[in-house]
Amino acid sequence: MSALKVVSSKLAAEIDQELMGPQVGFTLQQLMELAGFSVAQAVSREFPLSSKLNDNKHVFVIAGPGNNGGDGLVCARHLKLFGYNPIVFYPKRSERTEFYKQLVHQLNFFKVPVLGQDDDETRWLSYLEPEKTLCIVDAIFGFSFKPPMREPFQSIMSQLKKIENDIPIISVDVPTGWDVDEGPISEQCIVPKVLVSLTVPKLCSNYLKEKTTKHYVGGRFVPRDFANKYGFEPFAYEGTDQVLKL
Repeated sequence: MSALKVVSSKLAAEIDQELMGPQVGFTLQQLMELAGFSVAQAVSREFPLSSKLNDNKHVFVIAGPGNNGGDGLVCARHLKLFGYNPIVFYPKRSERTEFYKQLVHQLNFFKVPVLGQDDDETRWLSYLEPEKTLCIVDAIFGFSFKPPMREPFQSIMSQLKKIENDIPIISVDVPTGWDVDEGPISEQCIVPKVLVSLTVPKLCSNYLKEKTTKHYVGGRFVPRDFANKYGFEPFAYEGTDQVLKL
């Protein structure tokens, strides 16, 4: 990992700010759509539907209240269109913007079940069973996360830690519970089988172990001059792919 360019949480925020600024003009919705699509592509690469072992199993997407959770909601929609059976657990829904509600409406439109905090706890816990679930998409917190972690997410992370060796976890941008710059801050942090970094890997990706975690980058919307301005080279995506295995 040492040869790979990574950015701090501060620089990642500056990159997003410029991308959504008046000179570039991306909207949050556009970037979220591209990010969620990239994560869905990474899932399909690691767990292809062509494998009979993957038949009739669910992809369990756990979405947090912010932008990382929004990426997860978009990912679930694309997975449904890819032919998977996604289930979303969205325990604390954002009220900051109408857009998050629209993402849930879209999931309802495609008949993707969305579980909430008011559902019976045993219902979402039932998806932490290997015979039922193909993989778990950890879309709880992104690079803006600051500890301490509050409920219900502390309990959710504790449950994920128990089953991380039984069901593969795919983390979106930053594994839940990790410090964005300093990596896992305790032994209770989950260790994902796959990390999908968005736009450019964050400093925490230096703490990944290659034998344990596969690493992808997604978000193919940065030209060379913009990347060079922030000290990294654009990634060599192949063909029309939106995700690249590092």
